[in-house]
Amino acid sequence: MIRQLLSDPNVRFAYIATKIGVFAVAALVTWPLARLVGPKAWIGLGIFGAVLGVMTVVVLIAGSTGGARAAELPESPSEIEDDDGLDPGLVVEIPIEDSLDLHSFPPRDIPEVVDSFLEAAHEKGLTEVRLIHGRGIGVQRERVQSLLARHRLVSGFHDAPPDRGGWGATVAYLKKTKT
Repeated sequence: MIRQLLSDPNVRFAYIATKIGVFAVAALVTWPLARLVGPKAWIGLGIFGAVLGVMTVVVLIAGSTGGARAAELPESPSEIEDDDGLDPGLVVEIPIEDSLDLHSFPPRDIPEVVDSFLEAAHEKGLTEVRLIHGRGIGVQRERVQSLLARHRLVSGFHDAPPDRGGWGATVAYLKKTKT
């Protein structure tokens, strides 16, 4: 594994530079000690150098595996496959109930999801629905309520009562289905 790492010129340079730096620091630190203690201090220098050498190799291996992963990433979006093997164009049906939690949807999809939900809820005959957008700083709440204010099927809306989500959810009233 180390041979494979050292075959990369950048990794080889980093390894050599780190080794030289480690031994230079070790020599500078232990030189005065060797002058005071005598030849036994050089044994400490050898052990210190070996430990730092092992640490250098570990750091290089850890750093290069991240680089190898990055190099293996696909170059074009068409090469990217979903981990679950799902088709990105797959339409998923959500059971229509009187509430919809929007946390599981990407923010860019919220307007389309809310519109589709309101259409389906209206077709099902529901007259009141609750959209759970979360509290946060209020951005999603404003987007949802802005959409509700101009939706043709909505007759009114307000923040949910505290026991149904408070300002983390919005209750919308749908127009009655004409029979």
